[in-house]
Amino acid sequence: MTSDSPDHVASVTRYYARNTKKFLRFGENEAYPAIHIALWPEGVERVQEALSVAHQLVAEAIQGHATKVHKVVDLGCGMGAALGFLADHLDGAPELIGLTLGTPVPNSPHILSGRMIIHQADFHQADQVVEECDVAFSIEAVAHSADLDAYLGAVSRLLRAGGMLIILDDFAVSAEAPSHWLKVYRRHWLAPGVLPLDQVTALAARHGLHLTLSRDLTPWIRLGRPRDRLLQWTRPLWGWLAAFSDYAKSLSGGDARQRCLRSGETQFRMLQFTRA
Repeated sequence: MTSDSPDHVASVTRYYARNTKKFLRFGENEAYPAIHIALWPEGVERVQEALSVAHQLVAEAIQGHATKVHKVVDLGCGMGAALGFLADHLDGAPELIGLTLGTPVPNSPHILSGRMIIHQADFHQADQVVEECDVAFSIEAVAHSADLDAYLGAVSRLLRAGGMLIILDDFAVSAEAPSHWLKVYRRHWLAPGVLPLDQVTALAARHGLHLTLSRDLTPWIRLGRPRDRLLQWTRPLWGWLAAFSDYAKSLSGGDARQRCLRSGETQFRMLQFTRA
């Protein structure tokens, strides 16, 4: 299924419209408006800090960019937590724009002040929504793409020459046939974009996006927490509900994701590309 298919985009939009508030209410995020995975490098002790580690990594990459950054676009911005973090921590006041599907419009003072703008739009057509930018990034959004070639093509057209793309997401380690659990992860989390890393970097190169950093962040994930083990052990009791409930489907996909990360079939990585 490609990004041109309205079915996949509509499914992702509906998924987040129905479930974002549940993720925030029942997830372990201490009301921090981010629904991506928490990262726990040494010294991080609180959940809110762990959820903002991904934002800090993006901010550091932007601060290290070779030229002054005037515009930053978050492709798949969710509730806008990353953009809010950048608004608070980046010098030079770059323009901050987000594209999202289905998530509620965040109640952010940066939106009210005009510091930050969020569009409900498909990032496969990002270059048709936003004028060119210096930096684009996606945190756990690329996995939802059913057509990474279209996503990377749009990013290439969006970025100025020398611009930077940052991706933090799951990638398959090899091109071998996916396991049962990777198939469940892709299906139940609407994540067909969890593809082999080599395939993704080759697609990016075709669009003039050259890999400059590939960093494995999986060791910073707390796998096998008590809640995760409970879901795994009780799966035979509740797994059948995934056929009827979006939330049960989300739990199923989350359990499958944990299994893939623990087995090493997938890794959570930070990639940086530069547009030629």
